Amino acid sequence: MSTAHRGTFHFGVEIELLLGSRKKHSTWTSLAEDLGKSLVKAGIPNHVNNSNDKTVPSNYREWSITQEITIPSQPGKNLFGIELVSPIYDASFRSQWVEELSKIFSTLSSNFIITPSEHCSTHIHISCVPTFSPTELASLSKCILYFEPALDSLFPANRRGSSAYWCQSNRSNPALRGLSTGEALGIIDAAATTGSAARIIEVMNLFPADSAYGRANGRREDFVRGKVYKWDLTGLLGVTAGQVAREKPGFGIPSGTGGGNVRGTIEFRQPPGSLTANEAVGGIEVAVSFVAGALMVGSIVERGREVLDAGGPREELWALLASGAKMLG
Repeated sequence: MSTAHRGTFHFGVEIELLLGSRKKHSTWTSLAEDLGKSLVKAGIPNHVNNSNDKTVPSNYREWSITQEITIPSQPGKNLFGIELVSPIYDASFRSQWVEELSKIFSTLSSNFIITPSEHCSTHIHISCVPTFSPTELASLSKCILYFEPALDSLFPANRRGSSAYWCQSNRSNPALRGLSTGEALGIIDAAATTGSAARIIEVMNLFPADSAYGRANGRREDFVRGKVYKWDLTGLLGVTAGQVAREKPGFGIPSGTGGGNVRGTIEFRQPPGSLTANEAVGGIEVAVSFVAGALMVGSIVERGREVLDAGGPREELWALLASGAKMLG
């Protein structure tokens, strides 16, 4: 069944780096300011976002530099955790964003030292106009679950399964844990019958109350928390539903919130840290093509179809990615 979704896709990318410099910097701020000046010389407008506030729209008009606290800095070795946050790009204008990424990594390799670190990752936020409908969100969610083993094979071992805390399998969440692939897809189908996007997001991004984070925050029931999973859909929640997801110490999101079409972004958190422009481009193309392809082909796993627990084969994944890439031009 095809949804024939032919909207305009946009994305933003967050590139985490453990970065040093060929100059001596005693503080993160000094390194960030040096990086900002070097990028301007390369033709990349940017600013240092000292507040690390990612809710301000003006921060997405150009590249920004923020401090990444999940990457342990090593001041004694002149190494600091940096995150480069892109402006919002039209995915179909490939030459533009590929050229800018090439300039950025050329600057990094010439004037700075990129140190490989398992603490680094590359996150891609994807949005679409017209926006995602609950039906499309359900189709995408089923593709995420169905193709997880095939997608895992494209990434390093430490980004597969639930090896990394900030990149866990969506199937490890309390709503899907322990289910076969077919059973998990059935849960998505059941959530989709409500016509509520929030219900689907809840199933994909539920987090356990008995986790260390849940206990530390006084949670007594499982709650929605997306940024620990490979696919974070919580950015699609409206303001009201988003507040409920963050603040309500319980499983449910009221049925009156988050229904109908949804706005915001889907975040793909699986790609590792990017050491080159090609690696960053590759992660972006996989993420955007996957989302576009999932919406293009619709529910690749029709309701009631028997599926293997191993999920979709890599050949089927390639066909999905090719469909998405074709739609993006």
